[in-house]
Amino acid sequence: MTVIHKTMTLVAAAVALAGSVAHAQDIPANKQMRIIVPYSAGGTSDILGRKLAQQLGERMGRQVIVENKAGAGGAIGTEATVRADADGTTLLLHSGAIATEPAIKAKLPYDVTRDLAAVTTVVRGPFALVVSNELPVKSVPELLAYAKAHPGKVNFGTPGMGTSVHFASEYFKTMAKVPLTHVPYKGASAALTALMGNEIQMVIDPLSTAKKYAESGKMRALAVTTAQRTDLWSGMPTVAESGIPGFDTAVWYGMYVPAKTPAATVEKLNKDIVAILQSDEMRKWLSQEGLEPVADTPAQSQAFLRKDIERWKTLAKTAGIQPE
Repeated sequence: MTVIHKTMTLVAAAVALAGSVAHAQDIPANKQMRIIVPYSAGGTSDILGRKLAQQLGERMGRQVIVENKAGAGGAIGTEATVRADADGTTLLLHSGAIATEPAIKAKLPYDVTRDLAAVTTVVRGPFALVVSNELPVKSVPELLAYAKAHPGKVNFGTPGMGTSVHFASEYFKTMAKVPLTHVPYKGASAALTALMGNEIQMVIDPLSTAKKYAESGKMRALAVTTAQRTDLWSGMPTVAESGIPGFDTAVWYGMYVPAKTPAATVEKLNKDIVAILQSDEMRKWLSQEGLEPVADTPAQSQAFLRKDIERWKTLAKTAGIQPE
């Protein structure tokens, strides 16, 4: 083969490769693009999903809709995503419950680390530890001392078994080594209402809602749950610095696509979503919602998900949370 022929062959191969990559990045224009939110309308997942859909649609020059597929703790929406076409037209915006679910459900019709590909960990935000105004404590050390001195008198509420709030609360109980009793409710609002009525004495809740109620005097905030203090609530101490070293947990949301979605398509989606999250407008909006952008790479997001799943599986065994 002559040098000219070799050169032409190499050029042809490069063109073919570039064409295949470009094709992989193309999301079919004749199909509706959607973000599946596996919860009902009105919650944080839904609000965040609609904001991202609007911004992504504007950036891509096409309509992106939000489709709420609620039920089974997020499993219905997750399964719908797993079974969707792997062409970039279907994305899943899930909360941190995607990592707690494998710890409490023995039989799922999918494996999130096998059947989904991470696009990016979208946002992260602190939980806040809040207590009833009737509880005579004003700090985490005082809460721990009271719980030890009054076994069975401190009950914590959650939106239900297996939720990320439930696991965050069990994590607190395990690390604090104090006698606390779990009272599950049907939703976060019901748990907060019970706290304000002193039916329960403690709740770990996302910062955005906890801060609003605490600042209005309806409950007392003791600490945030992230390892470091947050600018989202200036001056609020962390659980870790208040007597439970190493304590670190947060509310977070991630974006996923079916596992067989071409890598180049995943990278394209990641690039667009990261650009949105890093914009000044989005950062300001997220701050108002008690959240901060993460915007990591697909590989980093996938690794984070795997690590979080193992973390909560270990906690489930330690806390005696039995799989359904």
